[in-house]
Amino acid sequence: MKHNANSKEPIGGSVCALSREKGQLEPLNLAAGKLDFDGIDPEIGMHLLSIYWSRQLYTAQIIYRPAFMRDMACEGPYFSKLLLNSIFFVVSKHCDRPELRSDPNDITTAGWKFRQRFTQLLRDCFDKSEITTLQALLIMSNALFSRCDERSLSWLYAGNAFNMFIDLGLHVLPAVDSIPAEELEIRKRVLWGAYLIDKIQCLFQGRPPLLNRVNLRASLDFLDDYDELEPFQGITYMTTKPRGVIPSLNVSLLTNLCELTTIVERVLREIYSESRESNLVHRANISEEIKSQLKVWRQNLPLQLDYLSFPDQAVLLPQSACLLALFNVLIILVHRPLIIGHDGVINSTTAHESVNACTAAANQIVQILHDYSQHFSLNSAPYMLSYATYISATIHARIVAQKGSNSTMFQSLILCRNILAEHTHLYSAAEKARENLEKLISHLGISTTDDNVHTGSPGSSGNNFPSEHMLVDESMNITREPGVADRALEFGSSLMTLELSDLDLEAIAQGFQVDVESHSFWNSLV
Repeated sequence: MKHNANSKEPIGGSVCALSREKGQLEPLNLAAGKLDFDGIDPEIGMHLLSIYWSRQLYTAQIIYRPAFMRDMACEGPYFSKLLLNSIFFVVSKHCDRPELRSDPNDITTAGWKFRQRFTQLLRDCFDKSEITTLQALLIMSNALFSRCDERSLSWLYAGNAFNMFIDLGLHVLPAVDSIPAEELEIRKRVLWGAYLIDKIQCLFQGRPPLLNRVNLRASLDFLDDYDELEPFQGITYMTTKPRGVIPSLNVSLLTNLCELTTIVERVLREIYSESRESNLVHRANISEEIKSQLKVWRQNLPLQLDYLSFPDQAVLLPQSACLLALFNVLIILVHRPLIIGHDGVINSTTAHESVNACTAAANQIVQILHDYSQHFSLNSAPYMLSYATYISATIHARIVAQKGSNSTMFQSLILCRNILAEHTHLYSAAEKARENLEKLISHLGISTTDDNVHTGSPGSSGNNFPSEHMLVDESMNITREPGVADRALEFGSSLMTLELSDLDLEAIAQGFQVDVESHSFWNSLV
């Protein structure tokens, strides 16, 4: 690799050696004034970078931190000002420093100067494929959707990034012995990071995937596991109680999220794609295959990541909560079409099983929100939890329409509604989700009078962020799933404390059919 001849000679050696030296080089280069912050105060710049490394479940993994931070000091190929400004923009909304805002009193204006700088720099590098450019485009694409709800621009940025990805040949990894270990690790992180972002954004936006797992030649064996045991930094999660030193488990999280997103791809392509197989038997077989894959994934999830099944052995991290929430979202998305039936014909046995499965998954998402609120503030939760909150609420709403406002489901529905309302201060996409939910509640004829009683509703924070720690009321009677992994995977009625056998399946199916007839299912995913 070529580096600036006038800069400090980059340290060579193995990937793991580079990683171990990362902790020493970053502060040394900062103290020596060698890090390029593109005109931003170094103290603020390092704070924003620290937020980025600690917050991003999937977008941060597209960057190999040791190489990025080293090249930041020596104008190396894995750093660019475009990439830096994309990072600054995406995390600025989680920084409470008023000097980063166009309007000091409005958190939604945080980091706009970084977006302007990004746009300016993009003009000079948009016409050639570079790793740092595609990384920046994907990071910005993610922010433009969740934060700004600018879906078209988000999709265009992502599309150009994936074209660069293919143009550079990054979808095929060379033989292990043919390139240096560091370059192999960088390429693998870019490959899987791009795949993750594609699947998650397609899920959020309701678009078909662009990258296919079958075309990616890469294992999930990462060479560098140094950051697995790095201490977790709760910089912007606003922990609600003191916590000891716990590991970040970054490599385990990355590996298991990659495995889960391969199932996301199947859900998108084989269940919800317009070109999906129309044969009823084939579709039923596909659903069973995907359900089996989800079960195996959960069974194989490392104990330290599955706090729901192994609370005494696991570590509750914001990212692991998001991982489990995404798993439950997929349970809902796989079972949801089975409730509707085929050509208006409902199989009552299948429909009951699917309603139970969707309800159990929706309840578990609420349980995750409850547990999250006991350790962190829901006020600053990642957008993944906003998305899961919405999907959970769409299930609760259908049950509440049948069971009434005296049910536990009603409390869960209002909790989800209030969380989405709070998240609008951070994510414009959460506002769209809240609007969709309000339309659904209205369509189903659900009355939400006095809806803030015993629901953990947050106080109004206006444009100030954060307002206060948002907590779920301990008095809320939330269904707790069994603490054994195998039993937690049985989605039958034995898991449900709420009796669902008297539900009007025709009415529930009709409620879901509204989405199908109006072609709004993808939009409902937000």
